[in-house]
Amino acid sequence: MWFSEDLVKIMRFVVKNSLIAVTLLVLPKISWCDDAKLEIHGAGWLQLGRVENSFTLPNSGNNYAQNWLGNSGGILSVKSQIDEHWDAGFGIGTIMVHLARGARGSATKWYPFWVPFVSEARLGYTMPGFLENRGLQLNFGATGYTYNPDSKNLGNYLLHGYTYPGILTAGSVNIFGLLGKAKLKSLSNDFIVNLETEEKPVNDISIADVITYSPIMGIDVSAGVNFYRLIPMEKKLTSPGSDCNQEFLGLYAKRGQDNACFILEKDSSGKVLDTILGGYSGTKAVLRLRLDPKALLHLNSEQLGGDDFVIYSEAGIIGLKNYKLLYNDLMRRIPIMVGFNFPGYKFLNASLEVEYYANKLSGDNLAARNGSWVSVVDGPRVNTKRDDWKWSFNVSKLFFGNLALSSQVANDHMRLGGNHDDDTGVEAMRTLEDWYWTTKLAYFF
Repeated sequence: MWFSEDLVKIMRFVVKNSLIAVTLLVLPKISWCDDAKLEIHGAGWLQLGRVENSFTLPNSGNNYAQNWLGNSGGILSVKSQIDEHWDAGFGIGTIMVHLARGARGSATKWYPFWVPFVSEARLGYTMPGFLENRGLQLNFGATGYTYNPDSKNLGNYLLHGYTYPGILTAGSVNIFGLLGKAKLKSLSNDFIVNLETEEKPVNDISIADVITYSPIMGIDVSAGVNFYRLIPMEKKLTSPGSDCNQEFLGLYAKRGQDNACFILEKDSSGKVLDTILGGYSGTKAVLRLRLDPKALLHLNSEQLGGDDFVIYSEAGIIGLKNYKLLYNDLMRRIPIMVGFNFPGYKFLNASLEVEYYANKLSGDNLAARNGSWVSVVDGPRVNTKRDDWKWSFNVSKLFFGNLALSSQVANDHMRLGGNHDDDTGVEAMRTLEDWYWTTKLAYFF
């Protein structure tokens, strides 16, 4: 790597301490300046659901069928408009989570714990004209981000999950570092420098870019690239190679490793043909398309909602580089998601998302979190014949402007933990028969 160790450490120091900079800049403005424009927002929610069916391998110890799901929490955020260009935001929250026990006999046992989090801690600069689609906006610190605002559950492949192994993860994305947005009429560009804080090894730096083009009203096209973990904090952790003696034995092996650092390619007699080195670093790419038939057909019905009939899709490449044995087929590293918003006529929001991902390796992420860029290939937790299809049906209704009721029925990439507090990294939904439901009531102010 052409970056020096000292430069990497300096970059890490600057990014991580941006939170301190935000606090130092915002608090004095709020406390001492009478002209500061202060906005306070918050939310509270209660969510309940259940896993109706979950695939489990024999003797795996994890059967989530009939396990209840639940969480509740709250969030409070403050935004300060420092002047016409500068603003800052800070948000904190906590969520009480019930961990599914992963055993039929313990499915109804309640095991809650509280998880505090920082939802936002940023300092922002906005140039004049940005809101009119011409200008630049910069955010430093921790901030939420999505390049696919239509996605309710599936998709968002560019910034989520590991590249090697190609594990998909659902949920929102938080950027810790720099988020720059540039707009020029129908063209926009998002530039991202992200410090890894969610998946081990932490503190690696990824650099990503997303370009969106809207040629005519009703069509949006986006293309993005993510140089995942381009700047490692500790190279021996991100690309362990010869620093580790845990090997995956290759094509004719009868067992796998949870922390394999390299792959041995062997012939039928057991002779080593090649030693394959790799790591977490890799390049991801995505292509997104959004079609709004209402705009294309120039419909102006007051009965239709703004997102009714919208079709949205996303395709990703999880790792451009091939590695022999496990990652030798690019077509099996391409997830594709298609979503459709049903007509709700301003009364209801409903959507269906379907995903196809032909990766036949394990979707379990515990090995990756324990230091392995090699997918688990054998053992009681692995189902290499897992189904390629995922789906999610979402419906929501807004009452009185600030009370939301939503429900989700899905077969997605949900991971529930394991027995008691033993994290296994196992995907709970692995066949077409597996599904769960949740219902959430939330209040916003």
